[in-house]
Amino acid sequence: MKYLKYLTLIIFIAFVASCSKDNDDDIIPPPEENTPSTLPQKELRGVWATTAWGIDWPMEEYDATAQKQKYIDYLNLLVENKMNAIFFQIRGMADAFYDSQYESWSKYITGTAGVKPSYDVLEFLVEEAHKRDIQFHAWLNPYRISTRANKGSAFPQLDPKIPTELTKDYEKIRIYNPALPEVQTRITQIVKEIITKYDVDGIHMDDYFYPALEASESMNDNAEYEKYGKAQFDNIADFRRNNVNVVIQNIQKTIIETRPDVIFSISPAANMDSNYNTLFADVKKWSKEGWVDVVIPQLYFATGTEESSFNQRLNLWSQYIYENHLLVGYGVYKFGDPAYGSKFQSSEDLQKQFDFAKTKPKVKGSVLYSVKYLVENKVRIMDVIRNVYKTPVLLPYLGRTIAEKPNTPTNVRVSGSNLSWSGVQAAYYAVYKDNGINQIASLIGTTKDTTFKLNEKGTYFVTALDKKNAESDLSESVTY
Repeated sequence: MKYLKYLTLIIFIAFVASCSKDNDDDIIPPPEENTPSTLPQKELRGVWATTAWGIDWPMEEYDATAQKQKYIDYLNLLVENKMNAIFFQIRGMADAFYDSQYESWSKYITGTAGVKPSYDVLEFLVEEAHKRDIQFHAWLNPYRISTRANKGSAFPQLDPKIPTELTKDYEKIRIYNPALPEVQTRITQIVKEIITKYDVDGIHMDDYFYPALEASESMNDNAEYEKYGKAQFDNIADFRRNNVNVVIQNIQKTIIETRPDVIFSISPAANMDSNYNTLFADVKKWSKEGWVDVVIPQLYFATGTEESSFNQRLNLWSQYIYENHLLVGYGVYKFGDPAYGSKFQSSEDLQKQFDFAKTKPKVKGSVLYSVKYLVENKVRIMDVIRNVYKTPVLLPYLGRTIAEKPNTPTNVRVSGSNLSWSGVQAAYYAVYKDNGINQIASLIGTTKDTTFKLNEKGTYFVTALDKKNAESDLSESVTY
């Protein structure tokens, strides 16, 4: 009896196993998901345009029509070379390229300080950039008011809107006194005025904070230290750094409270020690604390292995980017100038600089100094730039928090050669051609509409992007 029970059990198990195998054979595995191509990497491709001394614009051209055309020519050059951002100096000398309650119209617009031009300059600059899908970053210097050749020369007459008691003079430069609370507030209010009145995409500062003085000079701020800092700081250097810290913090706080979509960027000098000890700009702290959204160090050096080379400077700066973002500032002005050495006498080293930057995952783009040198095109630097920027890209998300994705476009369809979809509120759209699994998709174009004309057969999908360039998930694919 025991034997029969075991035999029955064995037969039962075999039967079940057989059924299970048959069931497995009957199950049809789901088809492999039609995974689209990988999205191409996003990248900011920008250029600086300097207006102090009229360097890039308007270059002593005071006719409004000619000024506008020169700027449009610059923008068209950017579009032609698939660039997507301009960092335009709108306040280089405590002057204004806009109607300001704090400072008068810049002399570099009309040739005479305080004379109102015939058009709203900043509105024009921003609108023309946006027409071409170019991001506009308003570049200003926080403290510099004017310069002179030496102390034997006179400074230009002080703008009547600027209280004399807020200024401090040195041998070659007049500045807003960084130690004064009134100055700290004034600079913050100037930023608020700009972002409230104009649709700029960013506020940008370069490396002018406390002035780099002549060897014979002192900062001459002991009285301010006694009044405002001695009770809190053990030394005057920390007091100076804190004065700048307050401005940086307050600017970002004002941006967040007023227009949180605005990007706050700073382009420091490449030498961290000089920033910290001479300009009293504690850029590493600003980066670590998240007070600055984007850092763009001025890496105006040739490639190499020495400490001051492009490579080693970029290696160092990459270590001090935390939750914020890193772009690289390229000194294209040096190429073709014999004063800067042999490596700058051809465009070969510029290509090497770009190639090295691409090995750094934290780098999200480039800004070139400056736009007039693209026009001059010495030693054919534009050949390198066209090669590096040969395919169109989207701007990266440079926000200060984790990106919140917009909703995904739906109801994607093709009618004839027209691709269309259901829209997403307050978004623009990117149209991609799917090149297959494990391939990089091709960015065909961007649009604010919900239709797009296709020029070649293929499979396409769409994404939505918000004002901060955060991108949605991919839509369903359709074939044309």
